[in-house]
Amino acid sequence: MTRPARTPSRRTLLTAGASLGAFALTTTAAGCQSSPKPGDPGYPSIAEQFNLPVPKGHLDVTIGTPLGSDGFSPFTTSSLQNTAALWHVYEGLSIIDPTRWEPQPGLSQNLFEAGQISIDVFLRDGAIFHDGNPVTPDDVIYSFEAALDENNHYPNRELLDFFDHAAQLADNVVQLRLKYPTPDINSRLSLVKIIPEGTDPATLLANPNGTGPWKIKEHDIEGGTITFEAFDQYSGPCPALFETMTWHVERDESATIKSLTDGSTQVALPVPARKYRELEKSPQAKSNKLHLASHRSRASIYAMFNHAEGHPFAVAGARRGFMKAFDDKRCAEQVFGGYVDPVRSPLYPGTSDFDAVPSHYTHAPDEARDLFERANVNKVRLLASDENWTRGLAESLKGDLAALGLESELEVLPWCDVVKRMEEDADGWDAALVFLDAAFIGSHPETLLRSLYASPFWVESRLRLGESELLAEIRDVLERSTGPELVGDDLQRALQSLTNRISIEIPLYPLVWMHTLSAVNTSKVAGLSDTHALGFVASTATPPEEMEKKR
Repeated sequence: MTRPARTPSRRTLLTAGASLGAFALTTTAAGCQSSPKPGDPGYPSIAEQFNLPVPKGHLDVTIGTPLGSDGFSPFTTSSLQNTAALWHVYEGLSIIDPTRWEPQPGLSQNLFEAGQISIDVFLRDGAIFHDGNPVTPDDVIYSFEAALDENNHYPNRELLDFFDHAAQLADNVVQLRLKYPTPDINSRLSLVKIIPEGTDPATLLANPNGTGPWKIKEHDIEGGTITFEAFDQYSGPCPALFETMTWHVERDESATIKSLTDGSTQVALPVPARKYRELEKSPQAKSNKLHLASHRSRASIYAMFNHAEGHPFAVAGARRGFMKAFDDKRCAEQVFGGYVDPVRSPLYPGTSDFDAVPSHYTHAPDEARDLFERANVNKVRLLASDENWTRGLAESLKGDLAALGLESELEVLPWCDVVKRMEEDADGWDAALVFLDAAFIGSHPETLLRSLYASPFWVESRLRLGESELLAEIRDVLERSTGPELVGDDLQRALQSLTNRISIEIPLYPLVWMHTLSAVNTSKVAGLSDTHALGFVASTATPPEEMEKKR
């Protein structure tokens, strides 16, 4: 990218226009000094301006997902928990409210209609970056350019193919021109996190600079902790409720339960599934000192296969054998305590107006053995990402394969390392189990299919699907869905047909749909919202509807 960085003088000129005018401090008569600006020590916090509770106290959160080694840049980070962290630090023009799975206005004052191809974005009053500089149309334009720049390797770039260009209309107004209308426009816009104009995305890996309710104060990836502090000039819909917050990665399930019951942790996300019923029976839960919640999520452990020519799982029969070998009911109880939904389609459970596919998979060991024999498969080299639940499923599946007489090698690695191995060692693996949470990208079926198949990230660089007929068909439908040729009922029928065919050919496939199990120690903190997404710690912010009442 060649757009130059904005000079400090340009920033200074724009600060006054971005501040909250109704709460601006008047010039002091004694010194005739100018009013403090957003970011200055004397500028009133949003809590003071809106008469909200001032964030105070510290929140300790136990998380079950390891931190990734890919930093905190919104244009390169892809590991789950790091992505969750940066969604607390950055905002898009819209944001996803993880307590309800619905988009909310972010840096834009309003949400947008699905049928529009020209959008005038009025930027939120008082929006500033953590470094104290105001958000301007130039920042929005630059951020979209950065997300679409191939050199930045933004993982969701294919989900932005609707975007054409942006232009400034006024000091606080930017116009977005779209190539085609998209029904998931507000979720898609939330993917582009706004950064200051001219920022090198690589500099954000260790030093994030967003507009969100939290700033990252310290992070220790090896030690498994991230400490946040509230951004007191945050003017958006979900301000922080606490002055500081620390996430602690805890692998030991018993230690997670102990930390909740003894009060050393106030929030756990997720609660280990095998311990959830134990926690329900605890004195703290029975006396309502612990609030427990279970919600459907969009998270799943996906089976992914090496389709390279000559590999055993390049044959569709071997992939079907793998799915039929998986004892889903036993795994659901032993690994997840029953807190999963069975897979009846490649789409999320309960997706509106879509049917279960005819070829969904249940445990059928005799059929699996026959399919493996026909495909000449007698050994499986299996990779798995290292979340406790993915490891548990992998070990359960390894036992299922052994029961069929198959030799299996299981290697468990951090998520980023599994992805790297899949890409760089084409001959070193046969199947991989990878945890994905699609809560970050939106709920529309077309969005899910585009995220998995339109991008080269999975299907080309790692699964090596190449020029397969299925991939060509998927991309053809996705391409035609961007124009008038395929809309409404015709689009739905085409997407249903695709999901049916995906379930037969299984290029990659979900094995379980997970529930989000959370716990809050209400004797320490109260009034926190449940979350539907495994990566978010949504309970750290005031719910949007409460903010509207307070404003």
